[in-house]
Amino acid sequence: MKSLLCFFILFAHAMLASARVEPDTIIIQVGEREQIKISSNSEDELKTLSRLNMNKIIADIKKQVRQSPGKNMVIHMEDSLGSRYLINGSPVDVDSLTLAEQLELLAKSAGAVGDTLEKIVNREKPEPKKRKPKRTEHNFLIDFGLNNYLSDGKFPDESNSLYTVKPIYSWYVALGGVNKTHVAGPLYVDWGANVSWYNFKFENTRTRIIKTDTGLDIYEDTRVNDPIKSKLVAPYVNVSLVPLLHFGKKSRNGFMEYDNDGFRIGLGGYAGYRLGGRTKAVYREDGDRVRDKNRDNFYLNNWRYGVRAQLGIFGVDVYANYDLNELFIPAKGPQLNAFSFGITF
Repeated sequence: MKSLLCFFILFAHAMLASARVEPDTIIIQVGEREQIKISSNSEDELKTLSRLNMNKIIADIKKQVRQSPGKNMVIHMEDSLGSRYLINGSPVDVDSLTLAEQLELLAKSAGAVGDTLEKIVNREKPEPKKRKPKRTEHNFLIDFGLNNYLSDGKFPDESNSLYTVKPIYSWYVALGGVNKTHVAGPLYVDWGANVSWYNFKFENTRTRIIKTDTGLDIYEDTRVNDPIKSKLVAPYVNVSLVPLLHFGKKSRNGFMEYDNDGFRIGLGGYAGYRLGGRTKAVYREDGDRVRDKNRDNFYLNNWRYGVRAQLGIFGVDVYANYDLNELFIPAKGPQLNAFSFGITF
């Protein structure tokens, strides 16, 4: 670019010196949009221009741009010769120079300006700092699905038990945090903690559960004429650990080596501690809606532990939990193993 600028200036100056056309303009093209225009009516004006340090002028322009962006700028000379911008800080007797020397001086000054402007226009933006890859990423977790239980591998409705639940209306909910740690290759580990609720809504809306000294008394309340619903709720605080194989194309964010569109599958375990327990029965009496609530442990096991399976693809994850221990304390209630399945998001 420097040689091109010099060519234009030498050519224009030669035309001015020999042809003496009135007036002339030198256009220096910088980049695709930026231009420098030098209009001259005489050779004397170019002589004056050749005395000036163009790089210093550009430096002052940059300074004013930073201080007053978006405003028009005017560079004021300290005197008619612009001694503030004289080359090497001292006047140059241009009249004593030959035409070739004058042209060379002007070309050097303009060429230096062109180099400076080229660096400004074409300067590369500094590369953003690369985020240090993380091995662990944290997310908020919600499990939402259905829950039920099995008795010796069978559903209680096969024996028409009073504690048979409505499969569509018995919901399982868990809220908490999960961490995904990259181990190696496609192997990750999901681990975290949450609070969960078993909601066992009984098929028979007259089903009632009472705790006695010898165990649970599960019976049908025939006194209620208009029953609405009956359920048992068991809350737990849990921890989980699930090794996960995550297949898919590599991501660009520096952490996840595989994106969420890839297929993933995992199998692990969990353990929980019971936080309470309650029953709730809703019915109508004399046209009024009545709610009977009873808070107790109902011989629910203080601990729960089991296996968890996860499966995901295209950003959708499903889960299945199965409690290996019984829901109630042995010999105090029916032998039931609870399970749940649904969506994780």
